[in-house]
Amino acid sequence: MFAFKSQFLFPMCVAVFCLLAVSGGSQVALAFPPASNIDFSEKYRQLLLQAKAAPSKMALKDMAFEAINASQSAIQAGDYTAAVKIATLAVKIGKSAGSNHAFTLANSLRQRSVMLSREYIDVEKYHQKLKEDPNDASAAFLYGKFVALKLNNWKEGLFWLSRGDDAAYRTLAKQEIAVADNVEKLPAVADGWYQLAQQEKGLTVQELERHAYDLYSSAWTRMIGADQIAIGNKLSEMPLRYLTHMQEKDVVHGGWPFGKNGDPGNGGMITVNQIEFPRGLGMVPPSRGSASVSYQLDGQYKTFVSGIAFFDDDYPFGGNVTFTVLGDNRVLWKSPLKDQKDVLFCKVSVRNVKRLEIRTETSGINRGAHTGWLDPHVLK
Repeated sequence: MFAFKSQFLFPMCVAVFCLLAVSGGSQVALAFPPASNIDFSEKYRQLLLQAKAAPSKMALKDMAFEAINASQSAIQAGDYTAAVKIATLAVKIGKSAGSNHAFTLANSLRQRSVMLSREYIDVEKYHQKLKEDPNDASAAFLYGKFVALKLNNWKEGLFWLSRGDDAAYRTLAKQEIAVADNVEKLPAVADGWYQLAQQEKGLTVQELERHAYDLYSSAWTRMIGADQIAIGNKLSEMPLRYLTHMQEKDVVHGGWPFGKNGDPGNGGMITVNQIEFPRGLGMVPPSRGSASVSYQLDGQYKTFVSGIAFFDDDYPFGGNVTFTVLGDNRVLWKSPLKDQKDVLFCKVSVRNVKRLEIRTETSGINRGAHTGWLDPHVLK
C-alpha cells in the first residue's frame, strides 16, 4: 500500500492541500526528518533494473508507482537529491507503461522534488545550526518556514516557528498549537494566516493562503448552521475551493449514495491505484441512468479541475461510464471512461458560470461501475 495521499495529482496547482492535525509535543528530535534505513542509490539501481526486465506494461505501471513511493520516502527522509532522481525515473517508467495516472503523478512529484532540493540549499545551514543549538531563534524561523510552507509539514513547522525570531509567525504558530483541538477557535487562527499572506510576496502568499484554507475547511466540515455559513463565506474568498467543501444541491443518487470527503458512497475511502483521495466525490451511476450533483458558483470562479476514474476494487465492468461537466445547463466537457486502471484529467473554463453540475452515467447495467471525481475543485 502506498504511503501517501493525492498530494501531487494536479500539476496546475502550485502546492498541495492537506488537513492539519497539530499536537503540542515538545521533543526536539521530532522536528527533524526521520532517519531512513533505505539506501536510495541502491533503490534507484533496483528500480532501473526491474523496469528494464518488466515483462508487460502492467508490470511497468506497478514499477512506476513503486518508484513514486520511493521518491516520496526520500522526501520524508530529507534526501531531496535522491527524490529528484527517483521521480525522474518514475516519469520515464510511467510513460513507457502508458499510464496517464503514473506519468502525471510522477511528473508533479519530480517538479516538487526539484523545488525542495533547490530551496534546501539555502536552508541547510540553518538546519545544521539547530542541531547544534535548538534555541537559535533566527535558524528556527528560517528552517520552520521551509518545513511548514515547502514540505507542507505544519506540525513540525509550527514547532520551529513558535521558537523563531519573527514575531508574526511566532505568535500565530503558538496560537495554532494552543487551539489545535478546539474547532471553534481554528477560524480565528486561519484569519491570522490569511492576513499574514497578504503581507508576503511570491509563492509564500499562496502557501499561507492554502494553510488558511486547510484550517477553515477543517472547521467547516465540523460546524452547522450559521457558523458553517460564516466559514463558507471565508472559503469563498480563497483562490481555490474543493467541491467537497461546498454545499451540494439537487443530488441525484445512483447505484450507491452520493459520497463526500473521499467516501465512494458505501463507506471507506476512495482509492485509485492504492492512492487515497480524501476530497473525492463518489458518484456511481445507476443502471441505464445518471447520477448528478450541482454547486452554486455565482460566477466567482474561472476553472474547474478534477480527475475521473474507477475506484480500486475487484468488480469488473465491461461498459463505459460517461463523465459530464455542465455550466448553467450547457455541456462544458464530456468524456467516456472505460479503462478501470487509469485516470483521466479534466480542466475546463467555468468563467461566468453561476451553477455547476457534474454527472456520471452509463447505458448498461451498473455492476462494477464504481466511479467518481478525484478531488474536484474550482479556481479563481
